[in-house]
Amino acid sequence: MVSAADYLHALLFGLPDDARLSAIGTLNPQRMFVMLAVGGLLVGLLTALRRRRVGSIVDPIEANALHAGRMSSWDSAFVAIQTVLSSGFGASLGLEGGFTQAAGAIGSAAGVMMRRRRHDVRMLVAAGAAGAIAGAFGAPTAGAAYGFELILGSYTVANLAPIVVAAVAGTYASQAIFGQGYRIWLGTLHFAGGRQFLLLLLLGVACGLLAVALMRGVTATERLSSSGGIAIRFRPFAGGLIVATLGLLTPHALGSGHGGIELVLTSPWTITALALVLGAKILASAISVGSGFRGGLFSTSLFLGALTGSLIARSAVDVGLLPADDTALFTLVGMASFAAAVIGTPMTMALLSVEVTDSLSIIGPVLIGVVVAVLTVRRVFGYSFATWRFHLRGEAILGGEDIGWVRDTTASSLMRRDLAVVPAGAGLDETRAQHLLGSTKYIAVVDDKGAFLGLLDVAGIHSLTNGNGALVDHLVHRDAIVEADATLDLILPLFEKYETETLVVVDNMQSRHVQGLITEAFASRRYRQELERRQREMFG
Repeated sequence: MVSAADYLHALLFGLPDDARLSAIGTLNPQRMFVMLAVGGLLVGLLTALRRRRVGSIVDPIEANALHAGRMSSWDSAFVAIQTVLSSGFGASLGLEGGFTQAAGAIGSAAGVMMRRRRHDVRMLVAAGAAGAIAGAFGAPTAGAAYGFELILGSYTVANLAPIVVAAVAGTYASQAIFGQGYRIWLGTLHFAGGRQFLLLLLLGVACGLLAVALMRGVTATERLSSSGGIAIRFRPFAGGLIVATLGLLTPHALGSGHGGIELVLTSPWTITALALVLGAKILASAISVGSGFRGGLFSTSLFLGALTGSLIARSAVDVGLLPADDTALFTLVGMASFAAAVIGTPMTMALLSVEVTDSLSIIGPVLIGVVVAVLTVRRVFGYSFATWRFHLRGEAILGGEDIGWVRDTTASSLMRRDLAVVPAGAGLDETRAQHLLGSTKYIAVVDDKGAFLGLLDVAGIHSLTNGNGALVDHLVHRDAIVEADATLDLILPLFEKYETETLVVVDNMQSRHVQGLITEAFASRRYRQELERRQREMFG
């Protein structure tokens, strides 16, 4: 996918050999507008075709959280094609979202084909994504950390071997085909402490706040596009024209940003130039994602972090707070911090910065910046980019942790079906005769249409004397009902809400036909059993 995108850049934008789009200082304006417009039309057309299929596209995180690792190979291939087109035609996005989707789908398909258990399929999805990231950057430890942090949602010894092996295999496979992975050669960098420490804290906060601005910008673009009445198939076209306009200010706003990172590290940019590119890149990335181009913010956030770190470092150098030799260190810390704030993977970015520089000495300052940036986002915003997108869709997903089993457990699978049902017109004596004391605890009473009215306490009606009124006069728990397809996470709070230990299961809230009965003790025990089972799978 990277090779395909690079080929499209060279073909469509007339780049020289081995040149990267984000590193080019000048581009033909007419060609830039035409290519981004055409790319937007192609991506929009594919999006319109995809909408004919039922359901949304499930990415590796959602698959592992809700769907036991099951992903659609067709949808993943569609995402990969759209990602290559989006990046190849100049949108301000990276390819990582596309190839982690494709690689995760390969792992999912392998697990399903081999009929593996739920936990194994989820692990294979994480292993696929880990291999993709590791292969793209030549960084096996960062790839493995990505699989654990974002896709699987937890680190366990049981999953260590397969995910690490996948990351190492991805690295060597990529090197065997394309040679050495992504590297930044800067030699050994040292962290002196003192005022540098305070500047690192400032850099971490700045990266966190700018990351929030980027994520808010994506949402704002989506809302403007939908409220403006622009058809979905034409939104990427409109977004492409706006991104091309930003490209007039600085062509570095286009592309994923890999070439731009090298340029920031090796070229003496002015503070004004850094601020201009940073602002244009944030806007271009937010508009690219929000308008419907397909891709990821992984490499884009690395470039934004490099710009942020270099901007703060050069400003500190100008006022005498930092030696000029330390600019590169702050640029690298900014890369890791901004990316960790957006993607939500602090250890992945810390390890990636070490692997791409071959410099273990930077791990201390990188960890400071990464932690501060992630905490800033958590306090100010509360979500990473991936989990924020789920939140907007109404999904309470904070990572790849397996919560799908809770939703797979429904009221119909938990209920007892031996609940006795009597019509409301039956008499007390008749009901007592049919249901002796001790035979059952509750009886459901229904109207002439079979709709649930309430429960009768068998012990209570046996304590009554003859002629104590109709059955409906002695009903309890009239509202303590739950639909048959309600999930366990919705069922458990209802016991406290209705102050009861029993819920009646009905087919739906309109007809209210009785299906069965759930007790709080059984539902809680089933929840504990399932939770213990997942923990045993997780920890081996």
